[in-house]
Amino acid sequence: MPREIIVFGAKTFKFTLPDEARLTFSPWSPPSAKGRNFGYEDGGGGRAAGTLRIYKGSGDKDILACFSGVTGFRDMSLNVLEQVTVQQGDTVWKDDGNNYSRQSKEARTKEWRLAELPPVTIEAKKAKKSKGKTAG
Repeated sequence: MPREIIVFGAKTFKFTLPDEARLTFSPWSPPSAKGRNFGYEDGGGGRAAGTLRIYKGSGDKDILACFSGVTGFRDMSLNVLEQVTVQQGDTVWKDDGNNYSRQSKEARTKEWRLAELPPVTIEAKKAKKSKGKTAG
């Protein structure tokens, strides 16, 4: 049964992996126009990046695709769960006529929840930051 694969890197994209295809990943990307990529998306010091290759069958000669600058990938049929901390609390303010007093109760628990996909992209982070700024 074909599988849907989502790939993360400079761009986020997805494709359908045929049944007979084989997928490999290497933590190194070949040189590009920007220079050599010694395992980093930007050529050095940035986010780690590698190369995702898709082969037809079990041989190494029948390559279908090669994607460099890949920071991660995932088979969409996997249900990925992430551990999150849930904080619940309540604050009660009391007025005795002279002063206010505050009483807080908090509880923290850890839960496993389905991970949200696709992850926040650089563009989405920039948009979120600019949305929070006010024009001055």
